[in-house]
Amino acid sequence: MMNKPNFILLTIDTLRADMLHSYGNATPLAPHLDGLAASGIRFEQAITGGSWTQAAFPVLLTSSYAAMYGGCLGRLAPERPSPVETLAKNGYRTGGFSTNLHLSQRTGYNRGFHHFADLSPGESDPWLRQIKVGQRLLQSPIVQSLLRPIAGPLRPARLYASAAEVTNALSQWLERVEKPFFAWAHYMDLHWPYHLEEELTHPHEIAQAWQDLAIMHSRSNSNSELPMTTAQRDRSVELYGQSLRYVDKQIGRLLRDLERLGCDEDTVIIAVSDHGEEFLDHGRWGHWESNLFDEIIRVPLIIRMPDGPAGQVVRRQVRLLDLMPTILDLGGCPPNGVMGSSLVPLWTESEPEYDGVAAVSEMRRDPRHRIAIRTEEFKYIWDSQQPGRPELYDLQADPGETRNVSMRFPAEVRRFQAKVDAHRRRVAETEPAAPSPELTPDAEVTRRLRDLGYLE
Repeated sequence: MMNKPNFILLTIDTLRADMLHSYGNATPLAPHLDGLAASGIRFEQAITGGSWTQAAFPVLLTSSYAAMYGGCLGRLAPERPSPVETLAKNGYRTGGFSTNLHLSQRTGYNRGFHHFADLSPGESDPWLRQIKVGQRLLQSPIVQSLLRPIAGPLRPARLYASAAEVTNALSQWLERVEKPFFAWAHYMDLHWPYHLEEELTHPHEIAQAWQDLAIMHSRSNSNSELPMTTAQRDRSVELYGQSLRYVDKQIGRLLRDLERLGCDEDTVIIAVSDHGEEFLDHGRWGHWESNLFDEIIRVPLIIRMPDGPAGQVVRRQVRLLDLMPTILDLGGCPPNGVMGSSLVPLWTESEPEYDGVAAVSEMRRDPRHRIAIRTEEFKYIWDSQQPGRPELYDLQADPGETRNVSMRFPAEVRRFQAKVDAHRRRVAETEPAAPSPELTPDAEVTRRLRDLGYLE
């Protein structure tokens, strides 16, 4: 490995592993991501630390567990380790490009970055949405056609900056940054509502987008018992696939920019998702915080190094907790308090030592704590609301996680429960003396969070 390589960490919100051709999808939707896998290292079983962004990212970027230090719902606790800060103190120029409201300067994610950009779409909903029956009117192609000459296209406001804007901002920074550098860019386009709003031009398409939003909002309401029809599911998957094609196209543009700037030969590129998405795999849609099944917590992880192995597949289970320790290792930086382990031995040693045999994914929303412990053979789920009714799934015999076999494997239940208890003690040891103050979003941020499904 070259001395002090550059790093570009691309995080793609809500990307399921099985949507990529390199992970088994028959349809090649993302040729550039698949190309990175073909020319780099693909991790077959990478497990995220939480089922939604706020829980996944403390694990991914700080290498500490989501429930530690008071939890993951407010501002990042300053007591958490900061691998980005370590990189900055060891000669790296650091740049962050965020499109998610929960991964902003306001929530402390700018720590350690010399340059940090909160990219926002800066759009508001059309005036018609504010009146009583406005949203229903917006769903009508006839209304859209009639109002178009007067008000222009009345499409939904974008909820996040597009992949094109992210790539533009990152490429402009790369034009002037000194080496070595570490860049993190977060793409939001696969997060619902999945629409590529700037491409909505025809009245019928715009009306359909408002209809899609109405359906999605009804399904994101935790009190809703309305079933999603097969047609609605297929429509969601189609939109999701279109968004993946779009993000991949922008990643391809970024790769070409790296070549143009002469950075491709000394830059490690990492592509990963924070969590997946459920399309009725277990009867629901979206990424519910309580869902710790594999459609949510098993994510794609690809690492390409200019002089590293090409087309290698690591089939052992790994954790996103280990991602930043891996970057620190490749960059020759000290680990400085991280809880994960470097993955480098998995592709450099014939008999690697690696302690990530059991991966923790969790949801903490006080007073509830839901914990999944996953190995390559089993997944164990414990819920503080039902502590005496754990779930155990045999991943080899039942990869779809449809049968709770806890009664058949009492010894495994005891073994996993000991791991849960140990994790809870680890969390308790970092509990702050006083709870962190809640962040109070302004009206515009509240609207965007609600439309993204984070607020009811």
